[in-house]
Amino acid sequence: MTKLTNSTPNRKIVVEINSCKQCPYFKIGTPYSTDGWDRMEDWICTKANKTIQGGVEWYEESRISIPKWCPCLLKKKNVTI
Repeated sequence: MTKLTNSTPNRKIVVEINSCKQCPYFKIGTPYSTDGWDRMEDWICTKANKTIQGGVEWYEESRISIPKWCPCLLKKKNVTI
């Protein structure tokens, strides 16, 4: 009798993102403001347990880049041809 095993190899999926908000490890900290019209948020990376940016307002979101310390960034390998 032949024994069947589940031998599916591990697979890695790479997804390109333009903002931390697109990352599955992104979390918005408690929004706060002293003014009811404003809404500032803390951007938090749950994988690194670090604050990406504190006090982010809606008009600043497009100017925030993915930090160099991001644990999900792929390291570029030097390739010589």
